[in-house]
Amino acid sequence: MVIVSDCMCKVCFSVIDVAFVLDSSSKSQGQSAWNQMLSFVNLVLDRLTVSQSTVRVSFVSYGDQASVQFRFSEYSNRQSVQQRVLTISYLGSSGDNLADALDALRNQVYQTNAGARSMTPWVAVVVTDRSPNIRTQETVSVANQDRAAGIQIIPVGVIGTGQLDSSLLNQIAFTQARVTTVNDYSQLSGVASQVADWICNSHLSE
Repeated sequence: MVIVSDCMCKVCFSVIDVAFVLDSSSKSQGQSAWNQMLSFVNLVLDRLTVSQSTVRVSFVSYGDQASVQFRFSEYSNRQSVQQRVLTISYLGSSGDNLADALDALRNQVYQTNAGARSMTPWVAVVVTDRSPNIRTQETVSVANQDRAAGIQIIPVGVIGTGQLDSSLLNQIAFTQARVTTVNDYSQLSGVASQVADWICNSHLSE
């Protein structure tokens, strides 16, 4: 179900557990790029009704390894989630270990003791700007394990850096119909509405 809010954007009232997975490895634009990635997350959240009974949110950042920043059980409203998102630090690591982040989704995030709900769609939005250089050969197989566990991965790629093989996005995606790319970090804001719609309608996915 969606309504039009005062901000003139659609707001989703679906019951969904959504995790944001952000690549925090080294970037040519450094902190500025990271800030725009975090702003993208909050623009998506603007279109979701966050509560313990509707949309629950979790966040994973990764560089050399993954770090679960917060779990589904920790926040019960949009404002508190958005404030927390803005505090997440940029790692700037040389390593890029997407496989570890995808493992963390399955083993740490989408667990009932972390607030995940067993009869609810599980959606993970992965925002990346470079191909992994750690556990490279395992990335797609780990994504397949996530898919088998019921996690719907929506990849968002920043390809203008020249460091990301966009074919990887199609390989890790739950469906290739829900993959999007932009050339620059500043363009992420332009796909926030589309990504929010995909999250909201994830219960319609097969």
